[in-house]
Amino acid sequence: MIRRLAPAFAALAVAAASLSAAAPATAELLWSQSFDSRALAGPMRFSIYLPPGYHAPDQAERRYPVLYLLHGVGDDERAWPQFGRVEQTLDGLIAARELPSFIVVMPNGLKSWWVDSADIGGPGDYATAVRDDLPAHVEATWRAMTVRDGRFVAGLSMGGFGALRLGFENPERYRAIGALSAALWNRVQAGWKPADPARMTRIFTGAFGEPFDPQRFLANHPRRYLPRVQDPAEPIGIYLQAGDDDGFGTQFSTLELFQELRDREIPAELRIDDGGHDWKVWRRALGPMLQWFAAQVRPD
Repeated sequence: MIRRLAPAFAALAVAAASLSAAAPATAELLWSQSFDSRALAGPMRFSIYLPPGYHAPDQAERRYPVLYLLHGVGDDERAWPQFGRVEQTLDGLIAARELPSFIVVMPNGLKSWWVDSADIGGPGDYATAVRDDLPAHVEATWRAMTVRDGRFVAGLSMGGFGALRLGFENPERYRAIGALSAALWNRVQAGWKPADPARMTRIFTGAFGEPFDPQRFLANHPRRYLPRVQDPAEPIGIYLQAGDDDGFGTQFSTLELFQELRDREIPAELRIDDGGHDWKVWRRALGPMLQWFAAQVRPD
């Protein structure tokens, strides 16, 4: 066929065929990207997973649902891909047709607890950065869906706290929320004083004031925003998981939250798995959570 074309057209056809062959069919994991966040008044780092075929010419108009996946205390934007095996899990599920192609964005939130804290000298306004600045950058740079039905937020431990808070506070922005071993600290009440203030400083690093202010914590707790998901304008999925041997007791606080959701007639999915508060549990939990999210995805 090409032999019958004029030389110039033949060259273009060969070049197009070459580009098509060169387009990676495999997934792409971009480590430690950065953009300037207005909320943080500086750079925010993140890693991003682009699904297989993202660069294929026949997918050039396609937009993908996005999962914002939050890390726990002491981790950063490299934790989920390095220890959570995000790339391997998504590659396997997508290849088996058990999951539509997702973009996954894994930001660095320091020890911010994914709340705003610049006004008290804390790590910074990370809730606003993740809610507004990061999606704006991702949706302008990659072919991410720009509607609510294409946005998901999830996380582990501190990231589970952050995902629940972001989702409960802003149900108009997310289709579903996932919380793995969410560090809810249900024992904190008004006037609560920690037995080990130095430990609280290491864990919270001023995100709720220094010294730790229980009133500030309760004002930012996901439970405070439950009325917003009690009768949302659009359905919102809630997925809760914890290990039954979690040394921090997140299985009990997760059960308490699940019961409160049921009492308020808010639908939620619950998984209590074997294991503790560690990557073995979270790696195992990632796939089932993603498969549950798959049922929530609607076409752009």
